[in-house]
Amino acid sequence: MKQRSVVSWTAMIMAYTRAEHYDQAIDLFLDMEEEGVKIDEFVITSVLHACACKGSSKDGQCIHEYALKNGMISNTSVANALMDMYAKCGNMEEARSVFHSTLNKNIISWNTLIGGYSKNGFPNDALHLFGNIPQRIRPNAITMACLLPAVASLSCLERGREIHAYVIRAGFVRNHQVENALVDMYVKCGALILARVLFDRIYEKNLVTWTVMIAGYGMHGYGADAIALFKQMRRKGIKPDKVSFVAILYACSHSGLIHEGWYFFNMMRNEYQIEPNLEHYACMVDLLSRAGRLKKAYEFINSMPIEPDSTVWGALLCGCRVYRDVNLAEKVAEKIFKLEPDNTGYYVLLANIYTEAEKWEEVKRLRERIGSRRLKKNPGCSWIETRGKVQVFVSGDNSHPQKEEIKKFVEDVMKRMKEEEQYVPNARYALMINADDRVKEEALCGHSEKLAIAFGILNSAYGRPIHVTKNLRICGDCHEFAKFVSKVTGREIVLRDSNRFHKFEEGRCSCRGYW
Repeated sequence: MKQRSVVSWTAMIMAYTRAEHYDQAIDLFLDMEEEGVKIDEFVITSVLHACACKGSSKDGQCIHEYALKNGMISNTSVANALMDMYAKCGNMEEARSVFHSTLNKNIISWNTLIGGYSKNGFPNDALHLFGNIPQRIRPNAITMACLLPAVASLSCLERGREIHAYVIRAGFVRNHQVENALVDMYVKCGALILARVLFDRIYEKNLVTWTVMIAGYGMHGYGADAIALFKQMRRKGIKPDKVSFVAILYACSHSGLIHEGWYFFNMMRNEYQIEPNLEHYACMVDLLSRAGRLKKAYEFINSMPIEPDSTVWGALLCGCRVYRDVNLAEKVAEKIFKLEPDNTGYYVLLANIYTEAEKWEEVKRLRERIGSRRLKKNPGCSWIETRGKVQVFVSGDNSHPQKEEIKKFVEDVMKRMKEEEQYVPNARYALMINADDRVKEEALCGHSEKLAIAFGILNSAYGRPIHVTKNLRICGDCHEFAKFVSKVTGREIVLRDSNRFHKFEEGRCSCRGYW
């Protein structure tokens, strides 16, 4: 072209971005600048979108500086594109800064920051921001689709129901994104039956709809239902993608369906020509490890055509803990420590393995290693929603106003467990080396999930299910505690940990001990 207008340049930047050639899109912007082409807000928003897709905060900051220098930052579209770029790059501080400095915020501005908070692990901030939307700005369907993942991550069922009611009143129920987000929210809040009812009511289900429900069955340990739904999806002519196969492999691994897991893994490669990524390999290692096939899992990792990451090795390390294979655990842990030297969780997992094997010298050495690296263990934290308020409990914390009632309830339950079921507190979960059994038992009484369950029983009407969420994996002692409480109180307890859902009813758990 002998004469290129700003429209020509913008069209090429957008085309490169759509084709996922983000570097070329950014280079083209720099060429524009060099040639002295007058740059408008459409160019800036287009190139910022390329930076967002690339995940390059560094390139985005350069564009931000250009917009500041040229007085374009007051344009709401430019400000929104900047927020979106920073949010997608994980830099929520800069996104928030741009948001607060934008004078003429529109609903896109609010949605962008709410969505950024949701995706980057700040669900409370997302909910707080939603509550501050001024009356003159009306939330739309995109607002709901951005907000619901925050509710899902917190597992706040009552809040989720409130938002669902708002969605119905506002007429957003036929929006695909909102429908899928609602199903996902109910799944992650432990209301699987409600999720399925809503799923069945969706008239036009897309791949995301099916995948969310399949993943939901997997999280709750209903592998057979996940497989039935996956087959139904294929019969409807919906072609599964990489994410769908992660969902079905995860479901197989959490239900011990080894043959079915291999079947779907081979189907993905042979029938759909989808090359497995690290998530698929991690699911297969988890599947083998949970079934006790540790040697086969180790060989499978070594035969992988791509370099395994800490998630893949971590799945095998969890299996080593379940089946108490100390020698293999040491080999696997060293590989993980090279990949993630500062991840405390893996050090704690190896410490648990040593503790269960009563290898106290190794536990001591490992703790010294943790101390020398100045690493800190994430404290166990559980929360429960009652009467519209979220109560948070941290392991060993005695600051709650009802601490005496909660402590008495836990101690009484553990006493009854000893008397009625010859229960012996599993002191290894206390992770204390130089402490007697009494001190260890007291430490077990203070585990956060026990405190949250006790609070729920004491502060909710008889017959209402207790929904508890925990940031870490539930320990074996607390698992037995929850089973017993469900039996003696006649209450349903739904506990979501970092790994999966556990539904306790009449002294039984939905995981069937397979967790």
